Amino acid sequence: MIGGIFPIFNKEIISTSAFDKEPPKVQCEGFDWRVFRWTQAVIFTIEEINNDPALLPNISLGYRILNSCDSPTNALRAALTLASGAEEVSHFSTCACLSDRTKYPTFFRTIPSDYYLAKALAALVKHFGWQWIGAIQSDNDFGRNGILAFKEKVEKFGVCIAFVASVLRTYTRDTFLEVVEIIKQSSVKVILAFAAEGDFYPLMQEIVNQNITGIQWISCVAWITAPRPSTPEIYTAFGGTLGFVMQKKAIPKLKQFLTSINPYTDPHAPFMRDFWENMVGCTPILPGNTGTEATLKRCTGNETFMNSEHDFFDVTELRGTHNVYKAVYAIAHALHQLIFCKPVGEKPVKLCLNLSEMQHKEV
Repeated sequence: MIGGIFPIFNKEIISTSAFDKEPPKVQCEGFDWRVFRWTQAVIFTIEEINNDPALLPNISLGYRILNSCDSPTNALRAALTLASGAEEVSHFSTCACLSDRTKYPTFFRTIPSDYYLAKALAALVKHFGWQWIGAIQSDNDFGRNGILAFKEKVEKFGVCIAFVASVLRTYTRDTFLEVVEIIKQSSVKVILAFAAEGDFYPLMQEIVNQNITGIQWISCVAWITAPRPSTPEIYTAFGGTLGFVMQKKAIPKLKQFLTSINPYTDPHAPFMRDFWENMVGCTPILPGNTGTEATLKRCTGNETFMNSEHDFFDVTELRGTHNVYKAVYAIAHALHQLIFCKPVGEKPVKLCLNLSEMQHKEV
């Protein structure tokens, strides 16, 4: 059983507790279709592996997918729900801090560490001869460690960091307006934004609203190819942004799989109702869901998106999705070699490990 934790909803609804009763369940908003495609890549890859007679023969993989709400607290809660002490293969966790084997001995990833991104961004700044720049960071380990690594690199080239401002998607609008003022009062014309898309997007909107232009933006991997910042409205201030992207690669038959998604053929698929409501615009009536609480019209059951032009079905820019694909295969190959004591391609004669005795850390 492979567990998957994804920010399917990208913002937690903050609630307060009076501590006189059990706190309410975590609530999230902002369904992210791109992340939902990552979850579908998990399911697609597992089905592909299960149909491969050479990889894990006579062994079936399963999955359980949970929502992190793009919150460290909820990600930890989800991880504990899946299994304590399990190995993790991440498709998108770039923080250089996770490379510390003494602290994270079972962590692996299919995306480079931010150490290499910081090195590349510093080389970019040096190439253009920029000496006076600003920085925006996500107010978490990802952003803080990214900017710290970047500063260490560029200061060797004599580059000065005019300011470092922090953003986070749960911050109030007033906080983002304070960052806008820092930018307006500074003389910098080059700013690096080492922030997740969801954390940075509210600031982008404020910058566009106040018509702040003439700044050369530099992006980390997190938002340079994201759909929301690529709209014509945002382009007025952020057109010409420079950054590095993840490698892209095709996944054969994935589009066919995506266009076959249907809540009625697979009603128990994770987050299917949320996807259908966002993609089709109606609430499917599924087992255990009478539709009485639905805010949208009820589906008739005849809805389809086979001919949809939505970006969800665009498989020409598979970057994060392909990292998910590789992560699942990495687990499968590790399991195969562990169970059969031979890599894929060498015919296994018999199991060399009792599955019931296998430990997470061995993978």
